[in-house]
Parts: sequence; C-alpha cells; structure tokens
Amino acid sequence: MKEVIHQYGVELDWVAGLAAGINGYVEANYIRIADEVQQGNRYVLQINDQLSAFIIDVTYRQDVVYKLRNTRKDFVGLYFNLSEGDSIHILNEVTRSAGRWGYNLGIFDADLNGDFQVKAGATTYMIAIFIKKTALKQYLSRIPQHQQIVESIFDPELNTIVRFDRMSNHAWWLMNELRKVPPSGPLYDVYITGTIYGLIADYLDQIINQEIIIEQVFPEDVVHIISSQAYLIAHIETAFPGIHFLAGEANMSETKYKKLFKKISGISPHVFFQSNKLSYAKEMLETGEFTIGEIADKFGFFNSTHLIEQFKNAFGVPPKEYLSQL
Repeated sequence: MKEVIHQYGVELDWVAGLAAGINGYVEANYIRIADEVQQGNRYVLQINDQLSAFIIDVTYRQDVVYKLRNTRKDFVGLYFNLSEGDSIHILNEVTRSAGRWGYNLGIFDADLNGDFQVKAGATTYMIAIFIKKTALKQYLSRIPQHQQIVESIFDPELNTIVRFDRMSNHAWWLMNELRKVPPSGPLYDVYITGTIYGLIADYLDQIINQEIIIEQVFPEDVVHIISSQAYLIAHIETAFPGIHFLAGEANMSETKYKKLFKKISGISPHVFFQSNKLSYAKEMLETGEFTIGEIADKFGFFNSTHLIEQFKNAFGVPPKEYLSQL
C-alpha cells in the first residue's frame, strides 16, 4: 500500500509536496497523476487570503493511505465527502467508514491529524474547504445564538473544533452541480467559488439551531467516540444498549460520554442509533425484496405501525409513498 504523508492549509504551499508524494506534479491549479495510479482530477484554488478549496474527483487504481500531519494550526478543514467504495478514516488505529453513505461531512481543527485509507477501485469525490479560524470566527459571530460563546469556541484551552456530521440535501446538490462543470471551462473557478460560499452558508444555516458544546477534546476521546459509533452500527439490529454500558465501554463517566458524543456527532447516542437504524431500514426497503413487517422485525421495531411512524418522522413520507417516488 502506498503511503503519503502530507499537510493542508489555506496557503497552497503544501500542494507540491502532496503531488510529489503521489508521484504527480503541479500544472497550474491541477495536480496531475499518472492514470495507472489514479484517474480523474485534483484541483486547488485559493479563493482569497482566508479561504481555499481542494476538489478531488478520482478513481483509484492502487491502495493508498494518506497521513495528514499539519504544521499550521491557524485553519479549520470542512470535508464534504461523497466517496464510494472502500475508504476509511483512521485515528489511533481505530477506523471509521467515510463517504457518500455515512457521515459524509467532517469539521476538523488543524490540530487534529489522522489517516485516510482508500482501496483500489474506490471513487473519491470530495470538496475540502480550508478556512482561517479568524474568518470562521467572524462568520459564527453573525449568528445571534452563538455570539456569547464564539470566543470560547476558538480558545484551544477550552474547546476543540471537531464534528462528524451529515451534509444537507442542498450541500449534496451543490456538489453534484459542480461535478457537472468541465474543469477545463473558462468559468470553472467562478463555479468553484460560488459552490464553496454556498457550502459554507448552508452549513452555517444547518448549525444555527444546533447546540455548540464547548469542550476540549483529545485524540483518545475522538477514538472512544468513533469506537462507540462503530459498536452501535455493528449492533444496529438489536435494542439500544443504554448509556451506562456505552460510557463504560468508552472508559468515561456517563456525563462526559453524553457530552462528547453529542459534541462530535451532533446528536445524542440514542438519536444516532435510531437514525442509523432507520437509514438501514430504508436501504432494505429500497431493494423491494422485503415487506414492512419483515424489516420491522429485523431491526427491532415493535411492529409495522411503529416502523411506519418512525420512517415518516425521519423522512417526511411513509414507506409506501417513499417507494413510489423512487
């Protein structure tokens, strides 16, 4: 497996090092790589002195592990990831699936390093936005609900910026619209700039009513929460195991566990469990091979009526109507 140690930043002086690490070279805004390694486009754009973007749309021909080791600490990375195939995020040897069908939006302080492993055959479509903390602070200060805590958010002794989330349907649409634009076109940079501002605005809208938890998070804390998420997914067909059990498995008090889980995941452990249970039920429903009753039984719902109610609450329509829209 090819190993690439690299870094990111708002300034683009990291681009040449990344290109060399994957046996490529820089040509204008492109990172060019031989087709036998990976096929597709990597494009970087400095939007202004506070903001830059990295668009990756490639299919891998060999296994690669990227080891992110940032030297700059003055930015936050927003990673919108619609990858398909075998791709995982690794932190302290604990793995977490990444990409289109999982938690496909990551918000990370530059202080948090990690590895990203991609297998041959996987397709990565990702937009990474690198934004100076000073600029993000300015954005957040415009949200009335967050004005009182904005200083604490960016105090590294009080708080770590980290979130695994799901992008909105609008963000998904923005990404796919950009994907239709030929990179060689004369207005490509304009399309990128509009998309980046749209994605930032969409995420800020998404967090307006979300609670921002001020808490310093250490890498081992993130590892424990990722492991807990993985446990819940692995046992998605059973009943919710309870906070006491999950906190014990994570070697945390129940109070700390609930606080960190919500900070990193954006939702409580129980909501995370139920949301994923419904997502798996929806995927099973889409196959057309199972009845509502069979799906309800498989995922531990009380009965078909209970599943229908929960499905409608989560997706806005009952299962039958949802299927008619496919």
